[in-house]
Amino acid sequence: MIDSGFGLDIWAESGDKMLKARKRVLSKFREKLTSPMPPKKKIKLDINQNRIFENGDVIAIQLQTAGKNYTQNDIKQMSEEEFHAFDGKYILMQLIDCRTSWSSAIVPEIKDYWAYFRLFDGIYDTVPEVINYGELKPAKILDNRIVSCFTCESKMIYFKRRNCKLIGNTPILDPDEKTDALIFFGINHNPDPILVAAMGNEIFCGEYNGTDEQLREICKRANRYGRNLHLLYLSEKEQEKIFTEEENQIIKNIKSSVDNGGKLLSIQFGNQPVGIVTITGSRIDNLYIKGRFQRKGLGSRLLRYALSFSSEKMYIDIPKILMDIGAQKKIINLDVPEKWKDRWDKIVIGKLLAQSMPLTRLCQNFELTEKQEDLGEITRFTFFTVPGAK
Repeated sequence: MIDSGFGLDIWAESGDKMLKARKRVLSKFREKLTSPMPPKKKIKLDINQNRIFENGDVIAIQLQTAGKNYTQNDIKQMSEEEFHAFDGKYILMQLIDCRTSWSSAIVPEIKDYWAYFRLFDGIYDTVPEVINYGELKPAKILDNRIVSCFTCESKMIYFKRRNCKLIGNTPILDPDEKTDALIFFGINHNPDPILVAAMGNEIFCGEYNGTDEQLREICKRANRYGRNLHLLYLSEKEQEKIFTEEENQIIKNIKSSVDNGGKLLSIQFGNQPVGIVTITGSRIDNLYIKGRFQRKGLGSRLLRYALSFSSEKMYIDIPKILMDIGAQKKIINLDVPEKWKDRWDKIVIGKLLAQSMPLTRLCQNFELTEKQEDLGEITRFTFFTVPGAK
């Protein structure tokens, strides 16, 4: 078609200059079409095509914290200087498996592998020469649940850059532990804060011995978690006013309970208290867990600990007004524009002033809940006694 001059008459109408330019372009195109094909190029697939290590291998990898920001203060409080001091130290992990997330339908041998590791607690100055595998404890990664396992890229280059050393191989404990945790080691990712924040996180309950500032912070983080008051057409100032008034009342209730002979208990995660509860006689009240730590079993653990303080059945009362969305609308005299009412009901339900919603779910699903009673303006949850209670 090029040699026949097909279509050049149209270009000729624009003058000799345009015609010659078009012929040059066609000549180059013809030369390209008739020249030998270039060597085949290897297509680099953006997947992890190889497994790394062997199942059961325990490896040490180096932390690289220098010059990086610490981003996990809501989980484990630490200064930037403390974080940077871990640079060059080692942590241990065990490969549970390399799992495929995708296989080629055309070339089944091509698979996308992701490594599934268990992270062990402890940070070492150098690569440990001798390890007692029976003494290794799992680290605690705070994700959708508290886990010790995570998934990462199956790329050996990322581990070589961290001076990885193979320590040995040992049988895998609990190979089917479920986890949603993803830790990326690749370029533009910063896994070190997550790894460091997972270390030394013992969970224990006891009498509260934190500061007043920590107590208010717990109440604040618990009270505001998931509370999307901006959906109520409130300004930031109005939202802050509602939150502050609620939290002042929470602090007042806690102090009143303690002043009346009650106990203030807490649950600790690592180096910080993350939840509190008061008990006065047989009554349990003021159970608050920081939002980041909710729905991870800590509330149940703290409630179970509170039940151990009495050989009699204990209970929690939840005001119905805090369980009734309709009543909550009236609390702040909300005037929703007519055109938004349907949307408001769908989006806002459960997010208004529902301080008690997480507590209600906890009590309804708690294995030691004996009964739920309607007592007029309150709903009472009564619990079974705990064996060996004081």
